[in-house]
Amino acid sequence: MFGMEMAMVQVVENRADIAGRVQLMRADPERPDYRIVTVEVHTAAPVEGYANMFSAAAGTRLEVLVAADQAQGLAPGKSVRCRIRRSGPTTIIGDSCTTD
Repeated sequence: MFGMEMAMVQVVENRADIAGRVQLMRADPERPDYRIVTVEVHTAAPVEGYANMFSAAAGTRLEVLVAADQAQGLAPGKSVRCRIRRSGPTTIIGDSCTTD
């Protein structure tokens, strides 16, 4: 049997500013210092100087990893603004998230 080969994928530097509503928040079982925040996205705007990988995100839900200390003010039903980036094929990092 042949060994399984893992393909490495490099992600282009990217950022977007999203605004929306928190739908759900839970602990990340793989990263204890992070929370998984499900955001219903209302708007997604490009950030100058970066690729926008979220131009079609408005009207969708995204699962965003947010550092636990930044997630303290977030709760389901609250409006939120986040600067996000895709760090892998299925991982979205919230570099900064604030409630409105």
